Order: sequence, then C-alpha cells, then structure tokens
Amino acid sequence: MDEAPTMNPISIIKTILIWIVFVSMSIYLNIGTACAAEFEIEEIITAIKQDIQTARMTGSGTPNFEIETVTTVLTVTSTVTQKGSLLIKVAGYDQEEQIQATDHGAYHKLSFNLTPSGTPGFSTESSFGLVEPINRIKFSLRKAYNNPPYAKLNTFTITLQFAIERESGGGFSFNIIDLNDLKAQNIAIHLVTIYMKIIN
Repeated sequence: MDEAPTMNPISIIKTILIWIVFVSMSIYLNIGTACAAEFEIEEIITAIKQDIQTARMTGSGTPNFEIETVTTVLTVTSTVTQKGSLLIKVAGYDQEEQIQATDHGAYHKLSFNLTPSGTPGFSTESSFGLVEPINRIKFSLRKAYNNPPYAKLNTFTITLQFAIERESGGGFSFNIIDLNDLKAQNIAIHLVTIYMKIIN
C-alpha cells in the first residue's frame, strides 16, 4: 500500500506564505471603488454654492422666494492608492467611457448644509445645471400663488436629484434630465434640497 506523500515543514511554510500574500493582495486591490469620472469634493461644493447663489439672484418676480437653507447629499468613492493613501472623490460619469461605475454598495454619502448669504462675486449668467430647474419651479409657484383661488403659502421645499457629468472639453455639469437612464447604468446620483420662504 502506497504511503501518502508528505511535505517537509519548509514547503508547508512557503505554501502558507504564498496564500497569505495572495489573499492580502486580493483584499488590498478591492478596497473602495472607482468611477469613470471622479471630482474633488471642494470643486463640487463650490459649483453647488455658485448655482444656489445664481438662483437666488435671478428668476425675479412677485412674490419673491428667498432661499433659506440648502441640504446636499453627495455620493463619494474611496480608493486606496499604491502608497496606501486614502482618496475620497465625488462620483460622476463620462459618456465617452464604456464602464461607468462599480457596485453601489461601495459608495459612501457626504451630507452638509449651506446657508447662502450676500451677493455672488461672479457673473450670474453661468450655471452648472441647477439654476434653470430651480428658476422654472419658482416661476410655476409664482403663477400658482397669484392665480385664484388664493391661499397663504409661507414656505416650500425643492429636492433635485442629479448626476455629475465630465464634459469633453474639461470641467463638469450637473445632469437632472436623464436620471432614469443614468440610474439604469448604475451611475451615482446626488441630492440637493432647497428650503425657501416667501418675501412679499
């Protein structure tokens, strides 16, 4: 009867070490997630602030709707670099890329509140994509407010969902138009909620 081959202790140790290295590399390579387009947190927050300020200063009429506070929830990714540093970026997409994102379960949420004040120090003609929908909603609310039957309207809230698209010439824009299509592609969606009050 043949005996089963035995491994010497050194071979066993080598085999164990190889598996430890393999498993460690697998875990390391799967930390976090990456998207086809990622953006710095500060540039996205700055763009949102600019669009909110622009919406405050445009779309005038009677009654005047004043933006009191803004709550934003951004979807962010975490990635570990080869040097072991942790990178946090805002998740976006690029129409020119075939693979847009990985599993939604690897995303994280960054939530913050803004209270706009003062006047913008930039031209109110530019927009990243939030100004027009906010002003259209304000226009519709003005018409409803001024048409009979009359009712007292003190405050209201707008919640917009949007994705962030990298533009071909550089930069980015907020896309609130094609959300159903983007969600089907597993593209990260962000939220901005705007609280307003009427100032006659």
